[in-house]
Amino acid sequence: MRIIIPKEVEASILSMKGNKTVKSNAIKIYTALYLKSNLKNSNGYFPVAAEYLKTINLRYYNIMKHFVDTGIIDYYKRAYQDDNDIFNTIYRKSYNKDKGICSKYKFLINTSIGRECEVNMSSDKSCRWYEVIEYSLIETGFDVKITRDAFGRRVHHSAIRDYKNDFRGYYTIDSVCSQPRLLYLHLQQKGIVDETYNSIFNNDLDFYGEVAHKLGLESRQDAKDLFMFWLNGNGYVPNYGIHNLFPVVSSFLKSIKKGNYKNSGSLLQRMESKIWIDDILNNIPCDFALPIHDSVIVKEADVNNVLMYCQAKYPQLKFKKDLIK
Repeated sequence: MRIIIPKEVEASILSMKGNKTVKSNAIKIYTALYLKSNLKNSNGYFPVAAEYLKTINLRYYNIMKHFVDTGIIDYYKRAYQDDNDIFNTIYRKSYNKDKGICSKYKFLINTSIGRECEVNMSSDKSCRWYEVIEYSLIETGFDVKITRDAFGRRVHHSAIRDYKNDFRGYYTIDSVCSQPRLLYLHLQQKGIVDETYNSIFNNDLDFYGEVAHKLGLESRQDAKDLFMFWLNGNGYVPNYGIHNLFPVVSSFLKSIKKGNYKNSGSLLQRMESKIWIDDILNNIPCDFALPIHDSVIVKEADVNNVLMYCQAKYPQLKFKKDLIK
């Protein structure tokens, strides 16, 4: 939706500590307040329920405090007599959760003048993939911390860091040579043909193994590292032979890196996330599942069912299951 962002709000958000996600959430909280301001009374106060703000961002209270501290909004207060000093009056935020009376706020700035901007107010919380991750984190005792980055739309959560130790006995289902294969499928869609690159997948060969063999690399991992340099780097690769091995693909990558060398990495991560998060996880036939980029952690009781589900949904990809041990 399009909304006017006053210069005072922009300055307030700019002064916030945190990354781009924090500032993006602050814009959403401001927009949420603005949408509620049409309910304001004669004194300018309008009700805003905490549950409403939680649907925008779980840590809304930090943003609201910052808006109060920087003079964007103020909250409605009531006077109370100090129990320890009858001559002292205390002013507190007025609300009553038991009676369903929520806090009221008012803007201290003119919200009709500023820069027009498009704000995406959609919330991941309404998606099933979010609910599945949330349930899985709660069941295994992890804090519910779920974010999605803007670069490749990958999902990050509180159980991702040390999952190989924390989830021993569970299974992973992952896509074999995920990014090389996604690049192959993307080139097919665009009608771009690199005979050597395509032949690896057309003959159902191991991509990294073939690259290691053709370029005389010591290991499959070396080939995987080389591919990531080739895909994500700004020109440098440890073995320049990959450019000669796949000249058409190299030319394609060079073309989409114009302007920003990170474009190619972002493209494949977004393709990967669209498959794993927006489709597979969003429709997965089980209640417990945790994504790890191009794979998903599931319980032993669900692994075969989920594997067949993935294979049926994406027959053009190769999936495998592995026990975490």
